[in-house]
Amino acid sequence: MAKRNLPDPFEIDKVRFQDCFTAPSFRHFAVLMTGWVLTVGTHTISQIILTAQAHESEHFANLYRFLSRARWEPDRVAAVIFLLMVETLLPGTKELILVIDDTLNNHVGPKICGAGFQHDGAAPKGGKKIGYGVCFVIIGLAVRLPGISDRVFCLPYAARLWWPKNSKIKPQKVSYKTKPELALELIKLTRSWVGRDIILRVVVDGGYSNRTLVKGRPANVHITGKVRKDAVLYAPVDPHNGSQRRGRPRKKGIELPKPTRMFNYTRTDWEAVLIPLYGKETMLLLRQFQAIWYRVGGNEVLSIVLVRDPDGEYPDTVLFDTDMNASDEATINRFSHRWSIEITNRETKHLLGSADPQCRCESSVSRAPLMAYWSYCLVVLWFVYQLRKGKDFLFRRAPWYPKKNITFSDMLAAARRSHLSPGFLVERGTRQDKPKITFARSPRRPDCQERAKL
Repeated sequence: MAKRNLPDPFEIDKVRFQDCFTAPSFRHFAVLMTGWVLTVGTHTISQIILTAQAHESEHFANLYRFLSRARWEPDRVAAVIFLLMVETLLPGTKELILVIDDTLNNHVGPKICGAGFQHDGAAPKGGKKIGYGVCFVIIGLAVRLPGISDRVFCLPYAARLWWPKNSKIKPQKVSYKTKPELALELIKLTRSWVGRDIILRVVVDGGYSNRTLVKGRPANVHITGKVRKDAVLYAPVDPHNGSQRRGRPRKKGIELPKPTRMFNYTRTDWEAVLIPLYGKETMLLLRQFQAIWYRVGGNEVLSIVLVRDPDGEYPDTVLFDTDMNASDEATINRFSHRWSIEITNRETKHLLGSADPQCRCESSVSRAPLMAYWSYCLVVLWFVYQLRKGKDFLFRRAPWYPKKNITFSDMLAAARRSHLSPGFLVERGTRQDKPKITFARSPRRPDCQERAKL
């Protein structure tokens, strides 16, 4: 049997994270991150401890205290992960695309810090979009992985807990902020990590397309968002018209028709463009112009793009971009990256259990989902690094399913198999030379084949 070039076992870069923790906390962080990736099924803290076999070397309560009482800053860990992603996936880039959205982790219990009834965008269709739990505003780095997949991956590196004002137990360490204010805080935090020559392009949906982000954004940050169809838009001021008039100069021009009327106007000058949208070539009708959305951007002139799908597959949409030099195709392509964070929210919940930990105190509620988000980023980084080294991942390809793209579930399965492959791929006659693999003595622990998705 020929020796295979197997990938190295999944682990974190211990050198980069040493400055973020004390020695005991760093050991607990490394154990939890590895156990989080290897755990299959419900990602409770207890199950992660059993998977990592941490209870055999020290008391299990120490890992609970790491989330609830240990003194470490999640923002410092987020900075290390963010800079590692930029260095590995986007070396030498001058533009970074960031995506912001919020997600609700459903929990039941009257003593959960920050929990309450609030909007749930993932609720089943036909019912009320309301759920009970804790909400997080997430920011992620949108990247493409050539040679791995055609889709855009959103790698979440930081988050903020938001709670409704009617929550029974409110956080005491931080003051209340709205979701756009928390999003602006994450943007400013990211801006402080990179050089001033790097442009940050933030993509948001309609809920974050407001004055808080547009007017309060730092320098070299551009916002791409969605415009209401009933928005009141004004033409930019003509500097040559009325310059001799007395009094205060005008700040906005004449009022333009509402976007709804522009879509229905038969004389609208549309431009047909073939754009790669959500993985396929799509013919769209576009119209780009400059306007002032006073309620959101004040007197700042924005680039407005009307988007119409002649086939009716996508609804009529109005987009804006604070970059006046951005083309209509670039604005649409950039806004399409926003869907990547929806996929990330689904994968972190279903595959990494970001909503599974049954935490109640303020620190644990804020930190536990971040462990799942960071695991998502580190698995992608580990996979890209191993792929560049030419490792053999032993993917199983069904002959009737010609799969071309590698999904995150494939990466996660490869990371789990990297800890188990030495026990399976043993050459004949050399078994006595292989190290013995021992597993935790717990009836709840899944067998090795289930953990590796075999």
